[in-house]
Amino acid sequence: MMKKKLVSLCGTIVLTMVLATACINDQQSTNDDPCQGEEAKTDGCSRVLVEVTPAFFPQSPADHTYVKFLEENGQWQSFHCFGACNGGKELPDTESSTWEDNKKIIQHMADAAPCKWPKHYYLIIGVCHQLANRGLFHTSKIVKNARMYKWSSFVYQTYGACFWPLKEYCMSKCREASSTIGTWQPGAPPACLPSGVKKARPVELDAEHQLYMDHFGDPQVTKSAQDMAGPLKSYRDELLTLHINQRLGNKYMSDYLPILSKGQDELLKNKELLDSRLLENKSLSEAMIDEYNKLFNDSLARFRAQMPKDLYEQFFGLAYDEKIDVRMFLPRE
Repeated sequence: MMKKKLVSLCGTIVLTMVLATACINDQQSTNDDPCQGEEAKTDGCSRVLVEVTPAFFPQSPADHTYVKFLEENGQWQSFHCFGACNGGKELPDTESSTWEDNKKIIQHMADAAPCKWPKHYYLIIGVCHQLANRGLFHTSKIVKNARMYKWSSFVYQTYGACFWPLKEYCMSKCREASSTIGTWQPGAPPACLPSGVKKARPVELDAEHQLYMDHFGDPQVTKSAQDMAGPLKSYRDELLTLHINQRLGNKYMSDYLPILSKGQDELLKNKELLDSRLLENKSLSEAMIDEYNKLFNDSLARFRAQMPKDLYEQFFGLAYDEKIDVRMFLPRE
């Protein structure tokens, strides 16, 4: 247990997921369960979306994300994603109309093992952003507009890191387990369609989701850890290429892909050493927390030395002088 008093950290990125207490947007919780409630206004259409709250304190530069399912009758249920489960605002470009029968699959992928990893593996596999993406998997939406997602996806990719010691929590295992819960119903129910429209248009796949499916859509590619090493590296390189193109533009590709790729490889290699120790201890000591902070901030410092300020901020979604502090990056649900 960490008893160290948390103080104001000027210029420090705070990446923790905490329990929110306020309810907004006419959302009333029921049965003393903060993750369930009812909305006064409903159009009879069931939806899944992601809401965000500031991480740890109102002025936080980071967003905590959680998945929410709204039923046809206005009843809603949300899933922690390691932190708050109410009081947030809708994150743009995450809402999808869907069938109510899909709720059980969404809940499993956002809130149950092996889709949701244990708290003590939080810094190893991913943060709330990656877990929320898992909950949205079948809609192909991702939380790309969440603050700090640019940095978290650089470290943990779209659906969380995958490697041998924790292979049971890889996205492929999540998909395999969720397929036993039920069969996903594509499209949208009639109540969700515009007047006169009888069939929903095909979903436009997000580029990050499509890239993942291009590499791992076939379950046959997920074999041994040794067999996975090549595909995972190829996937990370292509995801990095996509992010450079989206955030900086293709004209910067030749200059910064080598820099970012080399820096990412070095970061993940060094992080793996810390992760191995955390796997053994299953708890974070003050000394190890300091080591994670140093690892992340040293990596960012190297990128700052090689990138202009504007491009650095565009790519990582960080102010130039901001730092990572994982002391407030831990699950609090």
